[in-house]
Amino acid sequence: MPQAARRLDEATLAEVPAAIRRPNYDRAGLGIACLHLGVGAFHRCHQAEYMEDLLASGLSRGGLFGVNLAPPALGPMLGRQDGLYSRTLHDGTASETRVIGAILKVADGAAAALALLADPAISTVTLTVTEKAYCHVPATGELDEARAEVAADLADLADPADPAGQGGPASLPGLLACGLARRARARAGPINLISCDNLPANGAILARVVRGFAGRALPGLAGWIEDNVAFPATMVDRIVPATTAAGLDSVAARLGLRDEAAVQGEPFRQWVIEDAFRAPRPRWEAAGVEIVADVGPHVLTKMRVLNAAQTMLALAGALAGHDFTHEAAADRALARWVGRTLAAETLPHLPPAPGMAPGPYLAASLARIANAGIAHRCHQIATDTSQKIRQRLLDPIRACRGAGAPHPGLTRGVGAWIAYLARSGPDFGARWTVSDPVMARAGPAILRHGRDIAGLTREILSQADIFGPDLSGDAAFAAEVTAAAQGLLDAPRGPPPAA
Repeated sequence: MPQAARRLDEATLAEVPAAIRRPNYDRAGLGIACLHLGVGAFHRCHQAEYMEDLLASGLSRGGLFGVNLAPPALGPMLGRQDGLYSRTLHDGTASETRVIGAILKVADGAAAALALLADPAISTVTLTVTEKAYCHVPATGELDEARAEVAADLADLADPADPAGQGGPASLPGLLACGLARRARARAGPINLISCDNLPANGAILARVVRGFAGRALPGLAGWIEDNVAFPATMVDRIVPATTAAGLDSVAARLGLRDEAAVQGEPFRQWVIEDAFRAPRPRWEAAGVEIVADVGPHVLTKMRVLNAAQTMLALAGALAGHDFTHEAAADRALARWVGRTLAAETLPHLPPAPGMAPGPYLAASLARIANAGIAHRCHQIATDTSQKIRQRLLDPIRACRGAGAPHPGLTRGVGAWIAYLARSGPDFGARWTVSDPVMARAGPAILRHGRDIAGLTREILSQADIFGPDLSGDAAFAAEVTAAAQGLLDAPRGPPPAA
């Protein structure tokens, strides 16, 4: 369709059709309640909507200040729209659109984040920056000092002539540690740093990498962090695929206005936060957020059921020629494998999580993935699998082993990852480009081993920072994964999916 000539912003907000919900409060009279780092599609469709609910109900007089540390830049997207954007929820063929106004200010880059971290008016920071941004060793959660951006930040801070580094810290741990150092010097008070990324014990990992960086580069800061900074653990959940050009056109037709920041997702949403705060924070519980003493069981259930199912269906689905995970979920053979595997190998080892009974949660998760209204690309979910595979597949395998139980279905999931990596190589047609930090090491291995899947599997599994010392050194496990990967590569498949 032709592009709408006018853009969604404060001046055009009144033109939005009356049937579409829009902010019912005076945005100009609000303060800032929270800083958010990483204003991607997930944040705009998840945490920002919770804040919108608080504002709409009159339970908050503060909105969000959003900062992106990496592309895309917010200025050309949200800045030009005065922070306004729409979110559309799809359930099969039914859809519902709402205009969100909770993001009041936006900025880009480390300098803006550093200034806000030292601002006494900011007492709560939330983050959705992707798993790899934490610069941690996946197998241990410790700061990875060998990461290029971490090493560069440490070197910058070691230079008295340039203590801030050129343009500010490049790594998330460096940025947060430097921001906290500024906050301590400014006597700006306690602060909550709340990770909303899909990491097990995400609060603990965030605390570990920030403290690890501070201990290496900022002497004397550790004690202040201990006394003044909270790192609550969280669990977040809503399926939010990347918005396509066709999706933007569809939203423009609904709004009668162009919205370059539009997001689309499913109706289901969940947010669970550990009750471990040091500073004032929004009254999220009034909008449906669960504040609990222990987030761990919720996190394990979500990661080992919903997220594991997504990963298994994405990897095997791409190998079978499916573009989207809802297509993989409609593939009876794949859906049967995933459902039976998780029911038999994962559910028996989950701790009780209030409101998340394992059997019904598995059934609901598979139904959510099968929602044809959500066009979630297999390759999008397969991105950064090396950062996710431990919590989704490897730790459940360890739970099976600890109980003396077999785990052939989960092993096949690991094999699907090896096969997915192999298919990116020229010996298997270079079907797609893998987006994952592991490719710095896996790429040369794929070229060296060619069609030798046993050799490739052994080399990938030997990476103890991903597989841990137990699985990386297990020859029998490597043989089982090899057999699974080879079987997937040899299976009949449809046309290659779009990368």
